[in-house]
Amino acid sequence: MRLYRYDFSLFAEKFPVRAVYCLEALMHDVRRLSDLVMSRSAGLALYARQWVDRATADDVVQTALVSLLSQRTSPGDPVAWMYRAVRNAAIDAGRARSRRRQREQSVASNRPDWFEPSPGDAMDAELAQSAMMQLPTDSREVLVLRIWGDLGFSAIAKVLNVSVSTAHARYSSGLSQLKDLLEQPCKTTISKRD
Repeated sequence: MRLYRYDFSLFAEKFPVRAVYCLEALMHDVRRLSDLVMSRSAGLALYARQWVDRATADDVVQTALVSLLSQRTSPGDPVAWMYRAVRNAAIDAGRARSRRRQREQSVASNRPDWFEPSPGDAMDAELAQSAMMQLPTDSREVLVLRIWGDLGFSAIAKVLNVSVSTAHARYSSGLSQLKDLLEQPCKTTISKRD
């Protein structure tokens, strides 16, 4: 994990002497806090991983460091403050991820089927939907635009920002893959009779 250090030396040229002394004190405090947190960054990230994944844990530690450095006065025990800030941020991130997952599952379960089944259909709507979902995104997107969107290849090319020949190639490839998926023989079990 990489924690960033702040360099205030450029300000010394633009501020009066008194401000420079204050700035030097602030720089010393920022460096001290940064060094303190950096020496414990692995432990902080490990602590955050109780609630979130590795990448999010690193982000949580970085956010907590920025929050610590933006405090007007440094806390009495900056290490304890950091652990508390990391804990709160990690719990919040975990809850947000959980809410997002629940919302996505809810939306996905309420999404209407792609095909309307009717008794006279020669093809099973669930089977067709399952086959469409197995296609690569590029091919599936072109098939939907061409068949159900009733768009021509030039319009599809504009929508996808590809050439007309690429749109046609994806369509042909998608149809071929869809045909292979839908024409798979049914799985049956044959029992041997003695």
